[in-house]
Amino acid sequence: MSEENEEFDIEQPDASQKAAKKNHFHIAISRDRMEVKMYPLTGVKEGGLVTYEDVIEACKKENIKVEINDRLVEKQLLEENPQEVTIAKGVKPKDGEDGYIEYKVDMSAKPQFIADPKDGKSIDYKNSMQVTLVNAGDVLATIIPPTNGEPGEDVNGLPIEAKPGANARYFLGEGVEEKDGNIVVTAAGTPGVQDDVIMIRRSYVLQSDVDLSTGNINFPGTVIIHGNVTDGFEVMSEENIVINGLISGAKVKAKGYIKCAGGIQGKEKAEILAGSFVAATFVSAATIVAEGDVLITKDILHSNISCLGELRLGGSIIGGVTTAFKGVECGGDLGSETGAKTVVNIRTHYRQEKAKELANSVMADVSLIFDRYKVWNKAESLNEEESKVLLKDIATLQELIKKRQMFDGRVAKFDQMVFENKTAKVKVLGTLEADISVVSPYSRYNCSAPMKGPLSVSENNSSGKMAIIKG
Repeated sequence: MSEENEEFDIEQPDASQKAAKKNHFHIAISRDRMEVKMYPLTGVKEGGLVTYEDVIEACKKENIKVEINDRLVEKQLLEENPQEVTIAKGVKPKDGEDGYIEYKVDMSAKPQFIADPKDGKSIDYKNSMQVTLVNAGDVLATIIPPTNGEPGEDVNGLPIEAKPGANARYFLGEGVEEKDGNIVVTAAGTPGVQDDVIMIRRSYVLQSDVDLSTGNINFPGTVIIHGNVTDGFEVMSEENIVINGLISGAKVKAKGYIKCAGGIQGKEKAEILAGSFVAATFVSAATIVAEGDVLITKDILHSNISCLGELRLGGSIIGGVTTAFKGVECGGDLGSETGAKTVVNIRTHYRQEKAKELANSVMADVSLIFDRYKVWNKAESLNEEESKVLLKDIATLQELIKKRQMFDGRVAKFDQMVFENKTAKVKVLGTLEADISVVSPYSRYNCSAPMKGPLSVSENNSSGKMAIIKG
């Protein structure tokens, strides 16, 4: 056999084998009708799909509407070891996104130190602590609705609906309402969310002391402090304040009541101002002003107390000035054996004294204007500058007259209240010590020698003098 024939004999079988070798295929649609698969028919030499046109025609018979991967079909037809492949796919639907709540403020209810806005760096650790506060009418959050999603289609072009997203999960608690797709605040306070309940907390609870770690507290609702209020700090509330620890040289102010279980160690710096009553275990070297009663479990030492209700205490009053419009009930001694000067005012409205001071200050301003006028009255004429001052003084006098009338009206109102308050008295269960003064707007009693109680000091309405009644 020649070399040419040898070469021909070697190549001929390969060529004929290649020509004889054909891949036979079948197509099938997946159960979910989202895929068209092309797979080889192993061991099959007759029938099936053997050309690109066969595959396309088979897809048409199956009503395939989606795009067919032509290159993948052609590749598999020529592949020596063909595999099952997906030659067309449907479009899966895109499910909608769930709705959610988009908050506009910090909902953690945790206090944070805020840098000075002037330089953005420095922090005043007494005054820079802020808790998120919101007011009525503020938009707390926006309710983002769910989306419907995007529909898909199967390989036959039939639509497949998308699953819409779920509504935002939330519940409305106290102090909020839903309005125009927003959650709106109806009462001032600190916002919070717990177990999907959105609320406005009307109380602020602090588990620690009020100190440099917290800064001052100014809150529109009730404040509850489980620690102490330390020297130099302030706690203010539009409602009530409850302090389970000690008030030490601090300022505490509430439009409602103030309760202090640990007592008040004033250090001659503490100021307690309440729109209702004040209750504490003891008071030392502090100032208390209350619109209602003052209730002290033990002693009051060297303090200034003013209230429009009654002062009731289980211990003694030693030193300082007490002004109780409706009287005093003292379970211990009034005064001390050491002679600490102690003054108790009854039937005295502390605001009346303030109104009188304001009225007097008006008259002081009027006197300055009249003194200036006396000098000008002697002059033959006034220069331009003096004339301007005179016109300004005339306008100022008109304002001062209005102020004086207002303050005089207050004084008259308080005078009537004082006159009608004829039952106020000082009750002492212990000893009424010497150097004690019991004073009303109409009379005064100075005790010169100790007297054992129980007794009471009151004003005789007929004689207008103080009288002591035993028992």
